[in-house]
Amino acid sequence: MSAKRYVVYTKKQKNTLEIIKPSEHGLGIVYVPDKRSRYTPDDCKDQETAYPRWIVETWERLLSDHFKNERDPENALVSSQLWFDDLPAVMRVRITTPNVLKILRQRHPEIAKPYNFVLSPILIQPSPECTLVAPASKHPEEWLTREYTEIHTGEKVTLGSEYRGKTVTPQTLSSVIWRHFLHPEDKSLSPDGEFCNAYTRGLLLRRPIEAITPFIPIGKEIERRSQEGDDISVFDNAGPTKYHPRKTANTRPADAALILRASRFSKRLLRRESGVSQHAIDRFFRGHRIHPGTRKKVALAVEELEHRGQ
Repeated sequence: MSAKRYVVYTKKQKNTLEIIKPSEHGLGIVYVPDKRSRYTPDDCKDQETAYPRWIVETWERLLSDHFKNERDPENALVSSQLWFDDLPAVMRVRITTPNVLKILRQRHPEIAKPYNFVLSPILIQPSPECTLVAPASKHPEEWLTREYTEIHTGEKVTLGSEYRGKTVTPQTLSSVIWRHFLHPEDKSLSPDGEFCNAYTRGLLLRRPIEAITPFIPIGKEIERRSQEGDDISVFDNAGPTKYHPRKTANTRPADAALILRASRFSKRLLRRESGVSQHAIDRFFRGHRIHPGTRKKVALAVEELEHRGQ
């Protein structure tokens, strides 16, 4: 279990457990329409903080599995006894960027307003070029059959269909919780000095780090969806930002891997498919700084051309 995925509990009589503080990191981004009142632990001095009951139930089930033998056949599916385990995993996020607002207004002008909530399914095979949203709904039976809008292109997409060569399949809450349970701690070593795995237990050790030159300044290495899932503007974050002299975080060269993929096609074809200028295409291939919107358009064009086999 990673450092931010924790639970504080106390043992009661008859081997029962009381949850004192359940961490919502990695779980709080998932939307569950739980109408019950929030949970406040009885034996906690802090009686002002309350937690969603479904997250408390999740941690109770996680603890139950933790104290079982890992080879126990009944320990194969962590959420098998939870009422919400078969729900599609969706995030409830806010509309915070003008480009997303513009695309959604074309389909849902009465709903697409700044800072309104929309739903976005968590896909089994996530792709930065496929982020789906639909108007917020508290009825899970609608989530699988409704149409979603892809925020970069405005295309209509339904779950279970194929989009850009991949089947759009949402995760279930049970799979999200199972991955949460098996998530290893990368920043520490296990008690025997080896790397942590999914079933590591005990007091962890410090993990030594060896610095290798040259140094490359980067931004904070975090999974922004896990911490700021209510803001749709973080969906395009694809890892730590690398900083270079006289280059801003946004206006930077394209990745070498993308330039190599794009080199299979003529500049004229890329310009026609992406809609960017010849000057921008030239800067892209030379490894010069280009606007993030230009990088995204070229990346989408390359993916489309690869999909068509041109």
